[in-house]
Amino acid sequence: MKQRHTRFATLLTIVMVTLPLAACGDTSDTASGSDGGAKPFIVYFTGDYSGAVSTNNASLDAGIKIAAEEFNASGGIEGRKIVVETANDQNDPTKAVSLLQQRLASGGKPDLVYPGGSSAVSLSLLPILTRQKILSVGGTVSTLLNDPAKYPYHFGVSSPGKDYAPALVSAATAKGHKKIAMLYSNDATGQSSAAIYKEAVQGAGMEFVEARYEATSLDMTSQLNQLRSQNPDALVLNGYGTAALYAMRSRAQIGWEIPTYCDQLASSFPYLKNLGADQLKGVNVVFSSATLSTSEHHPGLADFIAKIKASPAASGMSSTGWGLYSTGHDALAVVVYAARQAKSTEPDKLKAALESLAKPTGAPLWFNAGPSGQYLQYAYSGTDHFPTAGADTFQYVAPGAYDGDGFYAPGKA
Repeated sequence: MKQRHTRFATLLTIVMVTLPLAACGDTSDTASGSDGGAKPFIVYFTGDYSGAVSTNNASLDAGIKIAAEEFNASGGIEGRKIVVETANDQNDPTKAVSLLQQRLASGGKPDLVYPGGSSAVSLSLLPILTRQKILSVGGTVSTLLNDPAKYPYHFGVSSPGKDYAPALVSAATAKGHKKIAMLYSNDATGQSSAAIYKEAVQGAGMEFVEARYEATSLDMTSQLNQLRSQNPDALVLNGYGTAALYAMRSRAQIGWEIPTYCDQLASSFPYLKNLGADQLKGVNVVFSSATLSTSEHHPGLADFIAKIKASPAASGMSSTGWGLYSTGHDALAVVVYAARQAKSTEPDKLKAALESLAKPTGAPLWFNAGPSGQYLQYAYSGTDHFPTAGADTFQYVAPGAYDGDGFYAPGKA
């Protein structure tokens, strides 16, 4: 569901580019914190429009623009028209900083920033946004971002990696597993995932064994044989993109049909398009309950999906589902909801409202939380600026694919 937002970016040479402006309204500058109804509410969205994760970014971009149109149709945010500006940071922290500094130097400040599609980009921008007292809301999930003392104006709308681990513990406990093995990439992302699963598994009284592979590896048979020799009951697999595919092929090559649970990164790979059923015996992937075709759906979701299909980014739904579009949408929706509660768009008042957000009655303005907000709660506080997941937020299911409406359909190619 959620989650290609955790990719770290390679630092590149600073390249100065012109910020393209999205056609969601007029683009006059607005001083951050002004409640003047005549001035637009500027949302600065920075993301990768031409690089490796541009498909994911297109979904996020479409979602936040759909939200802007939706809320503008009903009066905007506290009487202010929402205007979305976009910047192409190419998922590069250095470029993202340069573009933001260029934007700030041009006069005026945005009212809200969506701080990039990777945690590395977000972390590079937050010191500047904090100094400027600019509110930011995003879908990246590094635990380093959830530091209200250091970044008091930043809030997350996606579940961090630790929220996926309970689904593994629940599945393993139900199966009576006693020892869990994990194969993961020897990089910051893989190591973080391993630390999360190790803590959860050991906390549930099960044994945890591990092996790592280099991110560039094409063959993981030696690491898998090492784990196999320790007789685990189940395997947790971490990997992004082709790394996950190579790991799964290596598992099949050694004939190891152990129950296998992919972490959130490995779950995103389209296994059924690349592997046969005999290579996927015992394999399970984890997805948000809200995005499953079998779950109860938000009453406003059908209309949102129709708008996605009518957008220029409609083709991305087959690879990201509707959930990633919703991440962009929900980032703006939660701020609109907070502004209604605060009766203000001033950043400190919005921050205070977010930290004491009233639980919506009925269906919330955001979609990833489910029809009544049961899957994800934005119960922020002064010490926690990330959402809270419930026991049923994530489920392990058979590998599948997204259907025509962007729902994940287990077992269907």
